Amino acid sequence: MRTFAMLAVIGTIVFSTACGAAPAAPAPAAQPAKPATAAQPAAAQPAQPAPPAAAPAQSAAQPTQGAVKPQPDARPAAGVKPGEKIRMLYGASSATSSWYIHAAAMSKMWNASVPEIEVTPTENGGCLDTLRRMAAGEMQSGIYCSDLGYPAWHGIDDFKDKPIQVQRILFSHTVNPQAWLVRREANITKLEDLNGKEFTAGAKGTATEKQSMAILDMFGVKPRYVQAGLQDMMQSIRDKRSLGGVKGQVGMSIDAATQELNLATPLDIIGFTAEQEKKVLEKLPYLNFVTVEKDRLARDFPSRTVRVPAIVVSVIVTKDIPEEVAYKLTKAAIEDNMPSGQGLQAAAFTQMKGVDFAQFTVDWPVTPLHKGAVRYFKEIRKELKPSMLPPDM
Repeated sequence: MRTFAMLAVIGTIVFSTACGAAPAAPAPAAQPAKPATAAQPAAAQPAQPAPPAAAPAQSAAQPTQGAVKPQPDARPAAGVKPGEKIRMLYGASSATSSWYIHAAAMSKMWNASVPEIEVTPTENGGCLDTLRRMAAGEMQSGIYCSDLGYPAWHGIDDFKDKPIQVQRILFSHTVNPQAWLVRREANITKLEDLNGKEFTAGAKGTATEKQSMAILDMFGVKPRYVQAGLQDMMQSIRDKRSLGGVKGQVGMSIDAATQELNLATPLDIIGFTAEQEKKVLEKLPYLNFVTVEKDRLARDFPSRTVRVPAIVVSVIVTKDIPEEVAYKLTKAAIEDNMPSGQGLQAAAFTQMKGVDFAQFTVDWPVTPLHKGAVRYFKEIRKELKPSMLPPDM
């Protein structure tokens, strides 16, 4: 078997975290709110997760970049002989993230229930790394963030004139709010209050940072940017060198890093108005918005109900995976999380408990599904939007 060394962590490009930084340990979660409008996703890297996501308004997210370790080679399904297993590498973000924990549980479940495949979860740089390696034929499955996936598919933003369309969604499972954190003592409640104030738009070099800066520029808000990595960003808020920063949560509960900071320095979240939300969605169609209720993350955090940008996280495979195999993978994962299922994924990643993956996928469309997934969704009588159908059907 041929071996190769995994590519070094790739710097992220567009907004957030779900697809910004690796998720931290989750807190209990609530079922997602029903989407206002089917949004078109985008990316961000994960922060530590929380309970099940709320249903969409319109938006997206991405995972963190993690250390990269050499992994066994796994080539696409094309040319696999009858009786041979299809070896699949699953890009799972950093090994310390909750996304990796979910990938390990899901891979084990898949290997036990779908005899045609052998899935190996592998640590990598997150959503962007997975996309690029999938396009290069080096990875067959992985985590997918709407704020990167949507631009990649449509060839916009950093993917202008170089779209990536080898990926196909099996199902979506989580929506990650992008919390615009501020020290509570500052009494900052709206974007305009950030004018002239020290603020970190997101961990340096991430999609979150780029998207947050674009949003502030959209409304003519000019903070004094404090560029820093994730740890430095959180420390600068604690030390009062910065008023706040944008930090992705995982699911609808507080992530570990935010929870730790909130205990030392009480925090609040800036909310978006309906007009601001509408303009952001017009300019950045791959983002979504969700409602974070008062006290949802912790007592007095946020101090009132707010609307914030968010990203959708999905599971993808390459289009070369046979239809029958993709059908079985989709069916196994979705039915595992049903009340009648084994609940292996939710046991590993508690934010997923009680989430109807099939309905969630329909409610939060990102880019096209795999033909095998489409077959399963039709079988369970789910109505799919035209944008969810793959071009090869």
